[in-house]
Amino acid sequence: MSQNRWFQIPDPSRGPVRYLVRLMPTGQGGEAFLDSTRSVARAVGADPRNPKWTSYGALELDIFAPTKKDLDLFLSAMGPLCTVEFSRDLNEAPKHQAEGDLLAEARSYFNAERFWECHEVLEGLWRVKTGEEKRFLQGVILICAAFVHHQKGEDQVGLGVLRRAVNQLDFPTKTYGGMDVTSLRSNAEHTLETKKFSLFEV
Repeated sequence: MSQNRWFQIPDPSRGPVRYLVRLMPTGQGGEAFLDSTRSVARAVGADPRNPKWTSYGALELDIFAPTKKDLDLFLSAMGPLCTVEFSRDLNEAPKHQAEGDLLAEARSYFNAERFWECHEVLEGLWRVKTGEEKRFLQGVILICAAFVHHQKGEDQVGLGVLRRAVNQLDFPTKTYGGMDVTSLRSNAEHTLETKKFSLFEV
């Protein structure tokens, strides 16, 4: 599994700070909006990376900015073009939460199409689990990764990841952390059968 890239304290000597933002265009969307976003970001000294699209046309991407003021300048400049759905400093250390709260947070991220963040939250739990729980969590993490690839327009890669996920989704109880295990597996299998990503909730 990958390292938890946003569970680290910022070190100013190591360069720009990474933010995750989601922007909903108020006018023209798609590639034209992405091009405008990139131009605005670079004009204020920020570096936009990893663009991902939601089912409803919002753009999520990483913004590497020298300081928080630079990010604020970028978001202000984007104001006439979009609504900012959220902005998150990925270098901030997470607050301590009980396992149930972490699972609830992960589910809320998944259901809001915030698959990358869901992946990161679940990975923190995966690291401390063993046996069937660890295997199941890995399967859910892989589902998140598959949807991230889908959001990036990489459906074939996503389907390959989803095939790996299905093999990890067996669990001895019907639910886990509020997730319906049977429904989760069924939805993943349906996506593989149709070769078309369809959103579902967990």
